[in-house]
Amino acid sequence: MGKYKISDTAKKQFLALLRAGLWGKKADMGCFPEESAPDWNGILYLGRTQAVLPLVYDGMLTLPSDRQLKGPALMKLLAYVDKIEKLNMELNDAVTEISSRLSAEGIRSVLLKGQGLAALYRNPLHRQCGDIDLYVGEENYRKAADIIRQWPEIHDEMPETSKHIGFWFYDKELELHMNAFDIEGRKDAKHYLDFEREQLQQSTNLNILITRNRSNAIKINIPPIQYNIFYTFYHAFAHFIRKGLGLRQMCDIAILLNAYHKKIENNSIYETLIKFKLVKEWQLFICLIVNSLGLPSEEAPLYDSSMISLSEKLLETIFNDGNFGQHKDLPDFSHKARILRKIGNLGIRHITLARRLKFSRRQVLIYYKSMWIEGLRNIGK
Repeated sequence: MGKYKISDTAKKQFLALLRAGLWGKKADMGCFPEESAPDWNGILYLGRTQAVLPLVYDGMLTLPSDRQLKGPALMKLLAYVDKIEKLNMELNDAVTEISSRLSAEGIRSVLLKGQGLAALYRNPLHRQCGDIDLYVGEENYRKAADIIRQWPEIHDEMPETSKHIGFWFYDKELELHMNAFDIEGRKDAKHYLDFEREQLQQSTNLNILITRNRSNAIKINIPPIQYNIFYTFYHAFAHFIRKGLGLRQMCDIAILLNAYHKKIENNSIYETLIKFKLVKEWQLFICLIVNSLGLPSEEAPLYDSSMISLSEKLLETIFNDGNFGQHKDLPDFSHKARILRKIGNLGIRHITLARRLKFSRRQVLIYYKSMWIEGLRNIGK
């Protein structure tokens, strides 16, 4: 089956609606000429594959009524937005219950990404949600895992990785983290773990909104501002290098910077990026966020307009790959025999990394080396 072809008009209209939904402003009507109907097929496809459909819906509501989506397609969109709202409220309830239970056992947890970021959105229930990531640190990791295993709501356990173990709490995926993230490269990893431990001991409380009208909230620990910004950026960037990412992750960075721009210490961010040699990569992401998502440049640390051309290529790559690279125009080997699946997936990873070289040669090569080290360790497994 051929890949769905998206018109340039659909891309412009999609971005106009996304910006409107993200910031609560009217959509740019220059993207919606009166002589033609909006390209709703393309807009909705991008909203779905970039995991931002509820924000696109919010943006659509700023259009004149005669330009808005109608009929069965609107009913389908409304049902989807309602589903995301309910999932967000269920996740907030689950986060509240899990963190409260751990706290009662003397275990302090820090919420990573997810609902902590959603709470900063104009409409917290319209960030497309995923799983629950709770950091407890190395000291409490085994104890917390043993406690969670005893809960009657836990019905399955996922394989443990170097940084976390997964559980199903009711029907919600919970990842319990010993480390917040794995950074590539031995030297960088050492610096990062020290940085992480220091920062996540300083987490602050945040009100997480669990109703549509913002009248009900709970408190949860989230990372401190400077670390949260770097972590959210690097997590998105690493996903981009390895597989791909959607504009949802870019929206998260934009919302963080907007929410905290008066408290951000630019020098501190710069020093952290220098330490991990990620200044260019940060500026690339920031350039896209300013020019495509509408974050004011004065709220964007280290914004560099000379990156515009490369950021446009980045945007096109994100459009082509879709959320977490799930829509790349590459063969699917998931239903092949085991050996063919491994060979095929290895080939896809090589193609993906080759396509990333123009964005960050150093990070691609670091990941490529670690990929082969991991692969050799897992031979025969």
